[in-house]
Amino acid sequence: MRRRALLAVLALPVACGARTPLLPGGPGDTGSAGSGGGGGGATPLAVACNAALLDGAPTPIQGYCTTRANQAPLAGPRAPTIAWSVTPFPIVSPEDYLPAETVVDATGRAFVAINVSPQAPANTLNQLFAVDDDGSAGRVAWMSTSVSSIEQLALGRDGRLWFVQQGVPGGAGGGGTGCQDIPCTSYLTELSAGGENLATVIPSLGSSVTSFDLMAIASDGTFFVGSPGLARLATNGPVLWQTYADFGAAILVGPDDGVFAVGGGETDAIDAAGGTLWSGPSGDLGAVNAQGQVVVLSIEDGSLSLMTLGPDGVPVMNVTLGSPQFTIDAYQLAVAGDGTAIVLLADEATSPGITKAQLQIIAVEASGKTRWTTPLDVSLPYDPADLTTHYGLFVDAAGTVVVTAGAVMGLDLASGSVLWTLQSAKPDSCLRPAVLGLGGSILATQCDGTVFLARDP
Repeated sequence: MRRRALLAVLALPVACGARTPLLPGGPGDTGSAGSGGGGGGATPLAVACNAALLDGAPTPIQGYCTTRANQAPLAGPRAPTIAWSVTPFPIVSPEDYLPAETVVDATGRAFVAINVSPQAPANTLNQLFAVDDDGSAGRVAWMSTSVSSIEQLALGRDGRLWFVQQGVPGGAGGGGTGCQDIPCTSYLTELSAGGENLATVIPSLGSSVTSFDLMAIASDGTFFVGSPGLARLATNGPVLWQTYADFGAAILVGPDDGVFAVGGGETDAIDAAGGTLWSGPSGDLGAVNAQGQVVVLSIEDGSLSLMTLGPDGVPVMNVTLGSPQFTIDAYQLAVAGDGTAIVLLADEATSPGITKAQLQIIAVEASGKTRWTTPLDVSLPYDPADLTTHYGLFVDAAGTVVVTAGAVMGLDLASGSVLWTLQSAKPDSCLRPAVLGLGGSILATQCDGTVFLARDP
């Protein structure tokens, strides 16, 4: 699965060798946090989410919706402090596991999946568990293991947990088989909130999609699966249609169930029936904005650009961000409902046990004007996973830009000023991207298996 995080033994040569040298600061850049104030209030409008996801869930899926706009549906905290931490599954060797994936339902129950890495010893199992927020403590509701991988967690409208697995089906309770010595089967698994295995969906795919590791839920509860290729599945498994498309990090779904495939040399727009509408400029990351247009971040040949593609695939906004000043090792993208795009760029310098990183967080208005740029210097404990997993970015419903980079920070969407900083529960263990919890809380995982929650006092 090509989107799985690579271990440090693979990533470190990249950190020391040829990389794309860039630092944005284009026209309208203020050069520092809080000094721009170039328009818009602190509260963004909403990016509509028409996917059949669980209402009231603070984090129903990665990216918060199948638009992958990274706009959370609820407001986060104003001055969070850690309320509790718990370690359901202690991790002694972080190299043995990939970064955790977390979703949170409308009751505050967090579902956490931790998959084994290629470096793990034989017979190491993937983990899936649920943790409840009991106010001042975290309570482990249930735990399960599987030889088959557990990815792309999503909470359906009925509160059930769906995810992609790779291997021979056998449920999340350890009965499956991995892909080491036999052909790998891609399938969907459905669990109740209590961890009961309700369904296994094994689609009969054709030549366009032979296996998949990406999934998105459509507005009617059907599924898009793919990478490479794209198929739409009925809830009980029959393939409604399939076509070829080359995806990057995620399947992006617009408000009318049209799909955007960002990556692979071009951006493709596919309608709800599987027909290709247009092909446009390529990018490295994408998100769907409030108007149903795809916003594309592209890093190529020494330049960084941010584009909004119109209904025919032609850019209606295209801005080049800055001049080559530092090396971009990792990047993230979020889009607020007022059209403001927030871009995170990171340049890492690794030494034994610790990583120093320079960050630039840039807010670009829908017109292409840079509203503000906030530079940050941060230190991160050693993290063996791919550099892109060291950082997180989302904007909440109150207009706070929440950044994970060694710590969790809240920035004001209007000015870029840092409003609050939250240190992790275990400062010596690397931190995974934080997500939004119930009641305006922040929930995050760490490389040693710790799960912690922070909220306003």
